[in-house]
Amino acid sequence: MTRAEQRRQTRERLLSSALEVFERRGYAESSLEEIAERAGYTRKAVYSNFSGKGELLLEIMERRFRSHVDRIESIVSREATAERQAIDIGAVFSEYLTQERDWEMLFHEFCSVASRDEEIGARFRSCFRDLKQALVRLVEEETKARGVELTLPAERLVLGISALFSGVSLEKLIDPVETDDALFGEVLGLVVASAVRTGS
Repeated sequence: MTRAEQRRQTRERLLSSALEVFERRGYAESSLEEIAERAGYTRKAVYSNFSGKGELLLEIMERRFRSHVDRIESIVSREATAERQAIDIGAVFSEYLTQERDWEMLFHEFCSVASRDEEIGARFRSCFRDLKQALVRLVEEETKARGVELTLPAERLVLGISALFSGVSLEKLIDPVETDDALFGEVLGLVVASAVRTGS
């Protein structure tokens, strides 16, 4: 392998190892030593590729956010009503909440870390805003293609949906039995239906 390929492989193995350790132990209790050892490297290899735990988790989150956008794009590209698409998107992410409980706990923990650490927080906010901006573009493209208008700016709609998802995911962590998988999709469908202007 070339040096660039070796470096890419090292980074991928460290990211995979970091995700396993973070989800099992939580961010605060994870150590770079364990992450490096699980990947088959030394602590020095971690610092040769990442500045520390924060950058490792930030890169993992950036990739996860990109995969979310890709999944939403695949649903939006289908022929269906806006309400049906919203319900389908909700179903996908409700299932995600059930299957990815360890990740959701890690995400909420890191939100707290980012709110206290200015350097990590700045990059985390930038990443989160990029995700929402990508969703805003999707909403604007879809409303234009359908020839409909929104009752509020696309940015506000996306922000509200993001807050809804964060709230439902937290409810799911607190009480997974009471917070069933259909809730997010049902409420999202109502939000989208009310946000689409059907007539003048």
